[in-house]
Amino acid sequence: MQNGEPAQTLFTNMFVITEWEQSENRKVSDGRGMGFGDMCCWAHTILKNAGQKLPATWKQWVKENPEMTIVSVVDDTNPNHTGGAPTEGN
Repeated sequence: MQNGEPAQTLFTNMFVITEWEQSENRKVSDGRGMGFGDMCCWAHTILKNAGQKLPATWKQWVKENPEMTIVSVVDDTNPNHTGGAPTEGN
């Protein structure tokens, strides 16, 4: 959060996503894409559930920390580690 604390890597889960869907009246499948507000909402939910003392809403949290940096990291691990080679029964 650029406040002297080390950077954190946060991982979302189904609870966080469903909380976001409910609070923001969104669906992952709505095709509108993900923005910084969505990631801030997810991060706020993750940290709050981890016991960190945060403002009641993610919008207030962002307002209080305007210099915060959020970066989306995509897992680029090859899901097909066999290189597409046929395997037995495939």
